Amino acid sequence: MKVRDKIEVEWVDAQTLEGFIPFDEVMSTKLITANTCGYFIGQDKEKIVISFMNFGEYDTKYFQIIPRVLIKKIKVLR
Repeated sequence: MKVRDKIEVEWVDAQTLEGFIPFDEVMSTKLITANTCGYFIGQDKEKIVISFMNFGEYDTKYFQIIPRVLIKKIKVLR
């Protein structure tokens, strides 16, 4: 991947459950998969960084840092 490539990252998100829920229901809760699309900024062994809502070549309003251990798949978009 090159910087500024458009990508989609599929990753597993953390969850918080609230209320009086039996432990067995909590343990059987399925993990939530999230999909984030944006521009590839960089990566290292711990994380990948994407940006979205860009202004000009190097001005970005939002960055998202996703831990690698949570990532299921990365796809370069055309």
